[in-house]
Amino acid sequence: MKAFIKIFFITVVVFCSFKNNSLAISQKKMQWLSFPKDFKWCAATAAHQIEGNNKNSDWWLWENQSGTIKNGDNTEIAADHWNKLKEDIDLLGQLNLNTYRLSIEWAKIEPTQGQWDPEAVAHYQTEIRMLSDAGIAPLITLQHFTLPQWVAQNGGWNWNGIADAFAKYSEFVYTQIAPQVQDWITLNEPMVLVFAGYLEGIFPPGLKGKFPDIIAPITGMLKAHAAVYKKLHLLAEKSDQPIRIGFAHHLRKMYPANSLNPLDLLAAHYANEAWNWAFPNAIKTGRLIFSVPFTLSANIEIPDLKGTQDFFGLNYYSSDKIHYSFSDGFKRLDPKTELHEKNITDLGWTIDPKGFYDILKQTKNRFPDLSILITENGIADATDFKRIPFIHDHLIAILHAIDKGAKIEGYCHWSLIDNFEWAEGYTPRFGLFEVNYSTLERTPRPSATYLSKIAKDNGFIGKK
Repeated sequence: MKAFIKIFFITVVVFCSFKNNSLAISQKKMQWLSFPKDFKWCAATAAHQIEGNNKNSDWWLWENQSGTIKNGDNTEIAADHWNKLKEDIDLLGQLNLNTYRLSIEWAKIEPTQGQWDPEAVAHYQTEIRMLSDAGIAPLITLQHFTLPQWVAQNGGWNWNGIADAFAKYSEFVYTQIAPQVQDWITLNEPMVLVFAGYLEGIFPPGLKGKFPDIIAPITGMLKAHAAVYKKLHLLAEKSDQPIRIGFAHHLRKMYPANSLNPLDLLAAHYANEAWNWAFPNAIKTGRLIFSVPFTLSANIEIPDLKGTQDFFGLNYYSSDKIHYSFSDGFKRLDPKTELHEKNITDLGWTIDPKGFYDILKQTKNRFPDLSILITENGIADATDFKRIPFIHDHLIAILHAIDKGAKIEGYCHWSLIDNFEWAEGYTPRFGLFEVNYSTLERTPRPSATYLSKIAKDNGFIGKK
């Protein structure tokens, strides 16, 4: 009963949440808001964050070093998804979802170069079959931040052999585990990975470099993506089984810290071009271009890359205010010092559905021929008080973008269950289902009920 009262209260309150949001027009009446026919309703996870026992990965070595993960957390058990497949797939059914974004763990499939683990292969075969039996379409991510230790020891994304190795692994997954799966994502959030791993030193390989140091790993990722795209499409053509291959790009709305300051305006512009668009533009044109004054410059042609994206995977969580000074360079303002607590997440990220709408418009304008799939959108919110308004407001942004001509085919909420949130450990709570890490019990949050109803009805009552 308490959960019902909570969700009823939040659902009522959410319709008042737009009074300061330019997406809303308060005079409009409540109405039924429908999503396109065959809209993909989806939850997303990543193997390393929920499965446990990924001990042949670079992340297992990383998280077992002192001081790398908050509270000393590690993924020995994680949420034990490896042993709770049926239970967690049943959760997808409770949510009335028709799609599930999951990742296959390279370090488990190929723990040693050229040697495939039969137990891991059988496990993922079972997972794909169980999803199919449940009427849920798998959306497979081939690499979600983690690498096998043998790849990392060879140089990771800087290794000259990474494209060939990744293509061989991907071919094995496609042919031996999921030959009937239609939609694939090669890599997740490349800019997050290179910034965290090669500049900030908070992800493996733990380097604290300079901006030019990201060029080599980004080039390695793009070459690997191109190799996989070519390989899997050739296989699909031979089997007469159509597939689509895309990326999961992490995009953020960039605002100038001071809109009257020319340096901040330029800083926001260059941050937007470099962070948001350098990677997807490279896939569109076949050429990686960075042009950030005093910071980063590159113009590299990558063979076989041009046009290797069949849909645009878009992860959106937040926005940034960017400041530039000649003494300190580019700086991102801390939202905790700028905003009221109600407008930030438990991780201190800005809640900005208007920024989401702007990013969707930019994506539509830059990539008019591609449909957009929201591959991640969610909030760290342990109390679950903000998650329902968050979902509502971001779905409204999607509907507005569709009205403006954006071809948005689906929405994946991050995440199905609470998970290991990389350097932040288990403290952030992103799940529609709460995980008790002592008992591993899953409990639906009110937001799970809310999203389940929307997915079932393919729409909801609200204001546009």
